[in-house]
Amino acid sequence: MLFAIFAACSFDGDSKVSSEDAISTADTAGVQLSEDIPINGRNILLHDGVERSYRLHIPENVTENAPLVVVMHGYSSSASVIEEYSEMNRIADENGFVVVYPQGTKDDNGYHFFNVGYDFHSGVDVDDMGYIHALIDHMQETLSVSQQNVFSTGMSNGGDMSYMLACQSDKIRAIAPISGCMMKHLFDSCEPAQSIPVLEIHGTLDDVTLIEGDLENQGGWGAYMPLSDTIQFWVDHNELEQSETIAVANSNNSDGSTVMYHRYYSASSSNTAEVWLYEVVDGGHDWPGAFGNQDIDASQLAWDFFSLYLD
Repeated sequence: MLFAIFAACSFDGDSKVSSEDAISTADTAGVQLSEDIPINGRNILLHDGVERSYRLHIPENVTENAPLVVVMHGYSSSASVIEEYSEMNRIADENGFVVVYPQGTKDDNGYHFFNVGYDFHSGVDVDDMGYIHALIDHMQETLSVSQQNVFSTGMSNGGDMSYMLACQSDKIRAIAPISGCMMKHLFDSCEPAQSIPVLEIHGTLDDVTLIEGDLENQGGWGAYMPLSDTIQFWVDHNELEQSETIAVANSNNSDGSTVMYHRYYSASSSNTAEVWLYEVVDGGHDWPGAFGNQDIDASQLAWDFFSLYLD
């Protein structure tokens, strides 16, 4: 019954479950292989002996050392679904960055996921940290994208994976989880070597990734932190002593929600790694701008935030 509940409530605002997955060598027709220079659309990267698929968008106006944005789907969703609803390709075209959409593998229940340590994945040994690292390396080696300007965002499970990258990777400049959380085991062990700018967008009525967290693991995902604890962790880690809260203009009266923008920053000019929280009051498990709240555009906000940290 537990997985029936997950199937009903934990996708990216879309009930589609894509057939994209780790695939066999017999299923590579029309797909760009890892030894080739990747192209727009679906590609394959060999990692840990498994052919992992991903989707890629390279703007026509892209230049050498362009920024790279990694966009990760939610549990039970796919690279192609989040590519479509996020419209990050359009923003990439307008701003000249490359965007890559990794594809999670399937778990025993047939749902795509990134391995962040959910309770029901306790026996899973998929190394998604290694996969994302290998994918970034491959983009840098084949497309000459920036070594420094690499950013991560994602929905739900993809947002959780962004937090894992912030804690455990030296390749990510900033993150923007949407409806994401920090698993308690990650929170307890997180010791980033550098300051990490963080943007989180989260609905107060999110019924999948609860804003109050689930430290008792009543939902079955595993213990995860209240959002307030997560935000405070990054505020403390980045040594931010100032804050402000601004009500975002309620430009759409029909979406049933409003937005409060919480900014945490430092008065020191040498400390620019800010933490932003867009609290969607009465919002759900959504990607604002695509579904749910329409006062803000999560994809545009993510890029606006990332662009502050371009080297």
